[in-house]
Amino acid sequence: MISKFKRRILSIDGSGIRGIIPAMLLNYIEERTGKRIATMFDLISGTSTGGILALGLTKKNSDSSFNHEPEYTAAELVHFYRKFGRKIFSEYIPTPVDNLLQPKFNPEGRQKVLEELLGEACVEDALREIFIASYDVELRTPVFFTSNHKAEESDSLDSRKVCRGFKMVQAAMATSAAPTFFPPYKLETVHRTSEGYYALIDGGIFANNPSSLAMMEAMISYRRETGQELQRADMLVVSLGTGSLTKKYKYKDVKDWGQLKWAIPILNVVLDGQSEAVAYQLDQLMITEGENRNYYRFQVPLSSDNGHDQMDNASPRNIEYLEELGKRLIAQRKESLNKLCEVLKGNC
Repeated sequence: MISKFKRRILSIDGSGIRGIIPAMLLNYIEERTGKRIATMFDLISGTSTGGILALGLTKKNSDSSFNHEPEYTAAELVHFYRKFGRKIFSEYIPTPVDNLLQPKFNPEGRQKVLEELLGEACVEDALREIFIASYDVELRTPVFFTSNHKAEESDSLDSRKVCRGFKMVQAAMATSAAPTFFPPYKLETVHRTSEGYYALIDGGIFANNPSSLAMMEAMISYRRETGQELQRADMLVVSLGTGSLTKKYKYKDVKDWGQLKWAIPILNVVLDGQSEAVAYQLDQLMITEGENRNYYRFQVPLSSDNGHDQMDNASPRNIEYLEELGKRLIAQRKESLNKLCEVLKGNC
């Protein structure tokens, strides 16, 4: 099969430990195609846990004899969640007052885990173009980590795109610093900032599903490289969710809620609402059926029983639940997955 797509885009949603669900789908794709994810896509975008997956999938092998190959298979990234989930979410031991006034988790466990995963690898050395979302709370602007040095912009008023001089670990810490769960990530920089650093939080607050941003970035890059416009029909977009929320907030219960009671629920509502809104828009915009299909979205509803929908529930019981959910999604969408795998093999 001859490639008909000029750009192949993989987008991975955020939401903590639930990243094991897209990791399982990626493992299925690798096993079915016999190829590594980084060889089948031109641009891999992710937010929060999706950003960590994007970085892991594109990190060069640390063995110099194989550094043109990815360090990790998708199966190894599935194991990453099993092994290190509890360490990422290492709790503070706060006083009752502190429990309301400080982040829920100590970032040190997350830092150590990400250092073990990504080592000293640099963003600019990713095997494929990556696009990772975060947000600066001092500049009040999105900050994107990209491996495309031609896209780097250091003083835009609307956003920053940074590349050279940053480590993958730093990008991973920034994109996964979810408010209320972790403190902002302070990243020293020589770029133009008033204080000499970025103060970064989870990009999920504006792009938990980064599919549309990834498409626009691909279009911008294509025009820069070729001087031509990249059309929707020229792009293959694969968007992986981390489970959609089903917990209901009854009007009678929430109508009198104030800032304190909304603190955690509002973050979940924002992350899930943004993801599903983008998914709906692309479902209307792209081709989702027939021979010319160029958009695949894989998502599954989550149960709210026993905290299964919580992004920080890394208990063995919940990881087992999420793995079962991933297997169910693969079984339910096997026909679409197999079709996608044939398309990807033809595009390699």
